[in-house]
Amino acid sequence: MTRIALVFFSGTGNTAWVVNRLEGRLTELGDAVQIVSCEQVSPLSVDREIARAEVLGVAFPVHASWAPRNLRGYLARLPAARDVPLFVIAVPAIFGGDAAWYAARPLASKGYVPFLYANVFMPNNLYPVPRPDQVPRIVGRAAAKVDRLAPLIHERRRHTEGVHPLGWLGGYLQRWGFAPFEGRLQRYLFAGEACTGCGWCVANCPTGAIEMIEGSIHFRDGCILCTRCFHYCPEHAVQYTRATQNQVHFRRYAGPSGSGGTQEEGT
Repeated sequence: MTRIALVFFSGTGNTAWVVNRLEGRLTELGDAVQIVSCEQVSPLSVDREIARAEVLGVAFPVHASWAPRNLRGYLARLPAARDVPLFVIAVPAIFGGDAAWYAARPLASKGYVPFLYANVFMPNNLYPVPRPDQVPRIVGRAAAKVDRLAPLIHERRRHTEGVHPLGWLGGYLQRWGFAPFEGRLQRYLFAGEACTGCGWCVANCPTGAIEMIEGSIHFRDGCILCTRCFHYCPEHAVQYTRATQNQVHFRRYAGPSGSGGTQEEGT
């Protein structure tokens, strides 16, 4: 039995779905998997899990060939290790590139030893969001991919995706183009007239970047554009520019299972 600590972030449920399926498959193979959400457990608290773990895994949604900013900061605070095997799973919608490899670099410098980089494609939660009838097909392909990866992780077999000139080039260009705007994404977010002041977005923002002031929603610095508030607002009141008020054209994502922003799907 191999003890595995699997650290992840999930904005709208895609990565949580991947992590939960992977945990199930690895458990069937005889491994003991401890799932750690970077929203729920501090890096200091997770020290004990990593100290006991024989393998570290990381999973995240791809943001322009990057891991989300909150997860990057979380990983930077993880303790150093000595030759601990590492696998990284990126969860893109369109292009994964070298995102898994790039996210592993800081951990490799701390003594973790990468043996697997993989991309598991899930439904797009930006634009265009797939129709509800398209989601099961995409998720089905992702399930098959996770099922193929589990034995590789269990056996610690080397496997790399995106670690080639095209992956590096695409990743570099995306990160280079995205970096100047990463800290200014929240300026286009607003709560429209449908907002009831229920506070769901405030309570569920992973970075605490939303606050309620005198009954009005305000978006602060720190937004990572995970789109959780946009898709899962109970009234669909959160907008990203006025164009998104057209919900026919800018469809809201209901998560991998179609049930919305449930705890099971990773909020």
